[in-house]
Amino acid sequence: MGDEGRSVTIQTTGEDSSYSADVFEMMCVLQGLGVSDSIVSRMDSTRALDGRQTGSWGVFDASWGYHPDDGMNLVVEEVE
Repeated sequence: MGDEGRSVTIQTTGEDSSYSADVFEMMCVLQGLGVSDSIVSRMDSTRALDGRQTGSWGVFDASWGYHPDDGMNLVVEEVE
């Protein structure tokens, strides 16, 4: 958690990292924030070559990147 509770950063497990959240834990947080299905679909199809991606829903902005070795790095910010 950061920004006095207005942001959250999640790092998921990759091939070279084991001390991270798994995808199920990340999805629990996202569902609690009311993430749209389209954003989940975009996250699910992100490849390392795609670079950092962004998306918005409701009062939240998100950015994420993925690499098979490191997993997904996700930052969600409340922007209201």
